[in-house]
Amino acid sequence: MIKSLRTRAILPAIAFLAALLTACGSAPPAPSDRFYRLQAELQRPTQAVTVRSVRADSLYAERAIVFVREDDPRQLRQYHYHLWLYPPAQTVQEHLRTGFGSVPTGDASFSLNARVTHFERVLDGRNSRALAGLAVTIADARGAVSEKRYRAEVAATDDSYSSFAMAMEKALGNIYRELGADIDTLGQPRR
Repeated sequence: MIKSLRTRAILPAIAFLAALLTACGSAPPAPSDRFYRLQAELQRPTQAVTVRSVRADSLYAERAIVFVREDDPRQLRQYHYHLWLYPPAQTVQEHLRTGFGSVPTGDASFSLNARVTHFERVLDGRNSRALAGLAVTIADARGAVSEKRYRAEVAATDDSYSSFAMAMEKALGNIYRELGADIDTLGQPRR
C-alpha cells in the first residue's frame, strides 16, 4: 500500500517532466535565408576604362543586408536571414566590368578603383529607401585625375525586400550614369 502511494505521487511528477521535455523539443524552425541579386543597367562611357578593384570594409564587405533607422543614423545593423547573393563590392565590380567593358590595362584611357561607402536599407516608418555610395578614384597613365564620392538614394515602391532590391538597382544605376558621364568628360580634350 505504501509502495502504491509512492508510485501515485511520482507519476504526476514524471508526467510533468515528460511534458516539459516535449515542449523544449518543439521550438519553431528558424526562418529560411532569403537571397537578393542586383541587375543594374549601365551606360558605357565612350572612353575605354579598366576596372581595377572595388572593395568594401566592415559590414559592407559581408552578404547580410545592412539597415539603418532614419531616427538613429549612427547605428548600422544587419538582417540575419536577408542576404545579398554576392557581397556588395563583388556585385559593383561585376556591374562595372560588364557595363564599362573588359578592357586590358594597356588599352584603356583610364583605370578605376572604388570603395563601397554606403549599401544599406534606410527605414523611416514608411517604405524603405536604398542608399548606395562609392568613393571612386580614376587614373590615367600619369596618375590620379579624379577622386569623387558618388551617392544615390532611391525610395522603394513598397516595404518588401524585393522592392528594396529594385530600389538599390536604381540607386546604383544613377551612380553608374554619373560616373560614366564624368569619365567621358575627363576624356575630352581640354581647351
